[in-house]
Amino acid sequence: MAQGHKEWKIAMVLIERTVPGIRELMAAVKKEFGAEVIRDTLDLGATRSFRKERKQYDAEVLLAEFSRFRPFADKTLYIFREDMFVHGLSFVFGLASGDSAIVSTARLDPRFYGKVEDQHAAGELFKERLVKEALHELGHSFGLPHCENKKCAMVFSNSIAAVDFKGAELCEGCRKALYLKE
Repeated sequence: MAQGHKEWKIAMVLIERTVPGIRELMAAVKKEFGAEVIRDTLDLGATRSFRKERKQYDAEVLLAEFSRFRPFADKTLYIFREDMFVHGLSFVFGLASGDSAIVSTARLDPRFYGKVEDQHAAGELFKERLVKEALHELGHSFGLPHCENKKCAMVFSNSIAAVDFKGAELCEGCRKALYLKE
């Protein structure tokens, strides 16, 4: 951590359930952002955001609903298990707005795409994908835009193949931009 660097506090809020890999995720966020990371759980039905015709949740409505129950932290990441979308896109892995972000684990889970032969490998892949998308959405909450570096966590991902290709950390340029923003 650079001298004079503000130490941020980031809350990871699990919506109604535990998430595999949460410890690894918290460690990755702490390392990447130099932050104190706390964990919380929110038991809140998200029925107003569910769109029956799509069988998905509206990510913008969800984030607004969850943000009303924001813990004391500089940034908050909500982790939600159900599939989400935003208007104009058929699905999203996550969304950020202001100091809050949300990640859906539905499409990050290899089982979403069909039968999984190796459960251990699928679990490890899920954890890696979760870290990538959490860092991406938290990066947006810190004001970082999408990055052109294809291996940076801040590159835009509109498919699971794009998530798998990108890296699980910020590139040097995004790190510099992050510390200039404080």
